[in-house]
This record gives sequence, structure tokens and C-alpha cells, in this order.
Amino acid sequence: MRKWSWSGMGRVGAVALVICVAGGAVGCSKKKDEDAKAKAEKAEAERKRKPQGDRYADGQRLAAALKDWTKRWSDTTELPACDPLLKDAADLELCKTASTTLATMKAAAAKPEAEAVLIHDAAELALATEAASEKLRNASMEKMQAEQKAAPLGSASGAAKLPTPPKAGPAGAFSAAPKARPLSSAAKAAIADKLKAEASSVDPGMQVMQAYSRVNRAALRYLSQFLQFGALPTRKATFVELEGLSKRREAWPALGRTLREAAMAENDPELQGSLKALAPKLSRRSAGVVPAAPNMPAPGYATDPAAAPKPAAPKPE
Repeated sequence: MRKWSWSGMGRVGAVALVICVAGGAVGCSKKKDEDAKAKAEKAEAERKRKPQGDRYADGQRLAAALKDWTKRWSDTTELPACDPLLKDAADLELCKTASTTLATMKAAAAKPEAEAVLIHDAAELALATEAASEKLRNASMEKMQAEQKAAPLGSASGAAKLPTPPKAGPAGAFSAAPKARPLSSAAKAAIADKLKAEASSVDPGMQVMQAYSRVNRAALRYLSQFLQFGALPTRKATFVELEGLSKRREAWPALGRTLREAAMAENDPELQGSLKALAPKLSRRSAGVVPAAPNMPAPGYATDPAAAPKPAAPKPE
């Protein structure tokens, strides 16, 4: 009987040992799962905290934008001659250069050329159209000032007569305005012809200036596609190209805005710092670049203490 009892107790101990070992194995497996989960969560948290500089590394976002811009460049009309506003040979040469760079840009986009070529051609187009646009803006302002001086007094468009108020009736109330009659077909046709004539009589100089400004804005927007949606190497290469433009033209507010917008979207610390540093330098327009508008004080008059009239000296008592 005792022999059986020791044998039975041995079997119970063996079973208990197996259960203990199995329980330890389950506990170890559970601990490993927990450790692996904790490591994965930590890695994910580190990934979210770390700036993702190459957020468009696959190139799909930029490729979609460039596909749309291929059609835009194809639809862009050629730049007109600047004769309506500019007469100087050097100024007219600026317009010819801008027309040539636009043709180069359209051909590169239609091919399409490599990214580096597209970026360079767009930068050259932006610079050429900006130089021509500045000359056109200055000439347009000078023309407006000359026309205003030549116009007789009281002929300004803003001096139109005000409508005569309706007369009061016997009871003191204003008489009712006559009801508008429906326009006949002949009257509608006459109004349409008048509107067409007014549209065709738009100042040719203004049309030329708008054409160059429009292409200039398009070139800067095109460059912003590379600067915001390209892979990090492309964004850096675009910045280098624009930095080169800033050395050739120091005062360029529109380019400064382009860099500032890109800096707001950029999450690569180094590139973002470069964008933020260059943008304000371009935004400082030099005094005297654009003449003052008619009837407006010259730049700096209200802010320059030396230019303001000095107060009269007090009279001795």
C-alpha cells in the first residue's frame, strides 16, 4: 500500500511539473507578444514624430500635376509685341526674349523634357516675363499720367451727373416711377452690338500688359508644382534654381510669395529653413520700381519724416 502511494504521488508530481512548464511557456509567449507590440507602437510613434521630408517620393503627385500643365502650356497663346506701350529698342528686346523663352517652355513641356530642363526653362520664362512686365507696367502708368494731364478740367469719368430725384406729388409723396417696358428684339440686338464694340475697343496697351503678366504668373505656378509636390531631391533642385533667380533679380515680391507658400507646406527642416530665409529678401521691393499712381503721393512721402512739411515756428509773444 505504501509502495502504491509513493508511485501515485510521483505521477501527480510529474503532472504538476508538466502543467507548470506549460504555464511558463504560455506566460513567456504572452510576454513576447506584449514586447513585440510595445516595440511596434514605439516605432510608429517615432515615425510620426520624425519629419517626413520625402513625402512625395513616389512621384505620383507631381506626375499628375505636370500632365495637367502639359495641356495648359499647349493652350497658352504666343506673347504679343510690345509696340503699343514700349518704343525703346532695349525694352522691345525684353519682350522678344520673353516670347522666345515661352516657345522654349512650350516645346519642353510637350516633349516632355527631364525635370531639370523643365525647371530651368520655367525659371528663365518667369525671369524674362517679369522683366518685360515691369517695363510694361511703368510705361502704362506713365501713359495714364500723361493722359490725365492732357485731359481738360471737368472731363473725368467720375464727374458724371447724379440722377435727378423724383418730384413730390401734391400729397407730399414721391410720384411712382414709370414701369420699365420689355425690350424689343431690335433693342436687344443694339445693346449686344454696343457691348461688342466696347469689348473690341479695350486699350491695346492694357491687353499686352495683361498677356505678359498672365504668362509670368503661370511660370511661377508651374515652378511651385516642383517646389511643393516633387520628391525631396526635386524640391531642393527647384529651390537652387529659384535661389539663382534671386541673385539676378533681387526685388521680386511674386517670387517671394511663391517661396513663402512652399515653406508653409514643407516639412523637411533644412529646406524649410532655406525657403523662410530667402522669401522675405525678395519681398522687399526697391523704392521707385513702379511709379506712383495718378493723384497719389510719391512713395515714402507719408512715412519719411524728412519729406513731411515741417511745422511752422511759434510766433514770439
